[in-house]
Amino acid sequence: MNSFLRGIKQTISVAGQLVNRANLLAPVPSTNVLSHRSVIYFTHSKGKFRSNKAVLRRFYRLNWGAWIRPRAGRHKHLWRKPFYIRWWAKQHVFCTDEQNKVLDQMVAADMKRPKYFVDDPYAPYEKRRSDFRYVPLGKDRVTTSYINILAEKP
Repeated sequence: MNSFLRGIKQTISVAGQLVNRANLLAPVPSTNVLSHRSVIYFTHSKGKFRSNKAVLRRFYRLNWGAWIRPRAGRHKHLWRKPFYIRWWAKQHVFCTDEQNKVLDQMVAADMKRPKYFVDDPYAPYEKRRSDFRYVPLGKDRVTTSYINILAEKP
């Protein structure tokens, strides 16, 4: 009876077939042989690279290469948020270096070219500064104090 149990432990049923356990522990092929998928968006007609639509909808690329995004939850439950939180939610946030790298890989080259618009609401973000804090969307200068912003008249 003991030898019978040993025989059962050494074989395993895989997809209806009995397989020896030693075959399951065979060495795995080298990781250098495994394929690597980096870009998957191509057009069917010409085979050109296609930008990811979700990235273009949710993020904005500045002319100097940085990406910005609005804060999460900026439209939710505005009726119960105080005025300073509603103002804070309108601010845009810079993406990290890793996020910038991934977002650049997800869009085509024509989306990375500089774009110039008349009365661009993102114009304050285009100035690359070391003391940059935040800019309310629609304003044209960098401000660093809540009091100054609240005192501004539109």
